[in-house]
Amino acid sequence: MPQNFNLEQDLYNNYENFREKTLTHRRFNHSDILPLIEQLKNSKDFTVNKVGSSVEGRDLFLISIGQGEKKVFLWSQMHGDEPTATAALFDIFNFFSDSSFSDFKKHILSKVTLYFLPMVNPDGAEKFERRNFFDIDINRDAERLQTQEAVILKEVFDSLKADFGFNLHDQDPRHSVGNSFKSAAISFLAPAFNYEKDVDTVREKSILLIGRLTKMLNQFIPGHIAKYSDDYEPRAFGDNFQKWGTSTILVESGGWNNDPEKQFLRKLNFLLLISAFKEIADGGYKNETADTYDKIPFNDKYIFDLLLRNLTLNHNGNKLRIDVAVNFIEFVSKTDKTIYKRSFIQDLGDLSVFYGFQDFDFSGYEIQRGKVFTEKKINLEDIQTIDLYDYYSKGFTVLTSGDSIDGRFTDFPINISFRESNDSTNFLRIGAPADFVLLKNCKIEYVLINGFLQKVQNDREFLGNGIIYK
Repeated sequence: MPQNFNLEQDLYNNYENFREKTLTHRRFNHSDILPLIEQLKNSKDFTVNKVGSSVEGRDLFLISIGQGEKKVFLWSQMHGDEPTATAALFDIFNFFSDSSFSDFKKHILSKVTLYFLPMVNPDGAEKFERRNFFDIDINRDAERLQTQEAVILKEVFDSLKADFGFNLHDQDPRHSVGNSFKSAAISFLAPAFNYEKDVDTVREKSILLIGRLTKMLNQFIPGHIAKYSDDYEPRAFGDNFQKWGTSTILVESGGWNNDPEKQFLRKLNFLLLISAFKEIADGGYKNETADTYDKIPFNDKYIFDLLLRNLTLNHNGNKLRIDVAVNFIEFVSKTDKTIYKRSFIQDLGDLSVFYGFQDFDFSGYEIQRGKVFTEKKINLEDIQTIDLYDYYSKGFTVLTSGDSIDGRFTDFPINISFRESNDSTNFLRIGAPADFVLLKNCKIEYVLINGFLQKVQNDREFLGNGIIYK
């Protein structure tokens, strides 16, 4: 029986009506979702029960809705820095609280009972870190059960004996769909329950449902769906839940170009989970074949944040053609929570088999080291008013200042040094910040300031943040 995607298209088009407006970025924490959970306690449709607390005393809640015989258990953010699905769960709560799609929701909830355990690791979420208070990976504690959060998750699982489970995570946005330029926006997995990767009736249901969800998502993100590594991990919850009788599906939210806060991927999570509820309620997934799942390409790592191709490096008269790959790491200011980025050169040489979220062919351009402006020290307050075009056009990527400043980053799109001499702008070394200039016909046309590519021209808004060298 062919799938009809009219419902999913309607959900996609109307998503903004359900999106939880208070969650707008990835770095929300437990205190941000508590008021939303309190609202659910006052709803006649939802049941909210406290099931325990984290090491630092943050409460975990099991939220349920529906009266159906089939049980579905969803848990999110076992890793504190993987919040995409948590936000999507609150979108789903809004969906079931809204008056639209009433017949559809009534049908689903008559067939299925949904159980949600959002933000399993609230202590990790508080610091936006993967692990819990003890720096233990909760998703490697399914056997020993030494962490409070793991104990809670296992107890909830045992109490439900759910038919289906959804293990909701985020993965590195630089994962690709196999050896391709397409980012793995969503990666699925029907976890193995043994090293042999056998398929029993429990795992088969996961495989078939993933096949249906893959076909559905392909109308919105064709070619951007991958499969997570299916190696058996005996310490992980998903693998064990599969072994203990719940058909489990791993969902990994990966990367999408120009979606650093993963808000589009959040929308996809909303869509695929609602679609999954429909498939489970109606049993439509049983009409799928394992062939669809088997053909999903595995995750690979072929994407960088920035890739500059075919640059010319002139070294002592010898000209080399090189590609330069740059990635970014995020840092958060302790004072005002501003997010800064620090670039680092990830790879050099022939990178023709790789791709970049930002991908540029610089054939005919020469790459040179950025210079440090040392003629005079510039006051920080003056940097806000100076014309950076003049410095960029002369090849300067670092200004010197006599002022003192805290922190490692500056809001200015230029680097600042407080030393008389500066050797921190190592040129074209793996791990070094991406600070250099690009010339064509001996004229500087582009600069890279901490990995942010700036075209050198007047009346341009320069973006990004610089690094402070002390």
